[in-house]
Amino acid sequence: MCSLFGLIDFKGCLSTHTKNKILNTLARECQVRGTDATGIAYNFNDRLRIYKRPIPARKMKIHIPHGVNVVMGHTHMTTQGNAQFNQNNHPFLGHVDGNSFALAHNGVLWNDKDLRMDENLPQTSVESGQGQLHLVCRRK
Repeated sequence: MCSLFGLIDFKGCLSTHTKNKILNTLARECQVRGTDATGIAYNFNDRLRIYKRPIPARKMKIHIPHGVNVVMGHTHMTTQGNAQFNQNNHPFLGHVDGNSFALAHNGVLWNDKDLRMDENLPQTSVESGQGQLHLVCRRK
């Protein structure tokens, strides 16, 4: 199954170099739970940034800009859909009431087609049940 990792520099006392080193180490250690894709999300200049690629963490260089103090990360093991289509990988981008958010999770939603019908959810390009969970969360 996938893995979640992250960093919160609550007091802003770590250098950008140290944060990048920690994030790359965490990602590499987490890839044991998924090598199909790696991604991170963070806010920078009042914008949500998501960087994800269909590659294992050991091949991805994570580099956050100066001033970023909170980062969410994910390593992905594909259970549904094709990881080569980057829209299937985490973190997912969502929008609610004009605000953006990022979502990553560790799990599989097998009843996504039923939820789509029962909840009248919009269509998406995401091929996997993981993406359908994203849509359910957006709605709440």
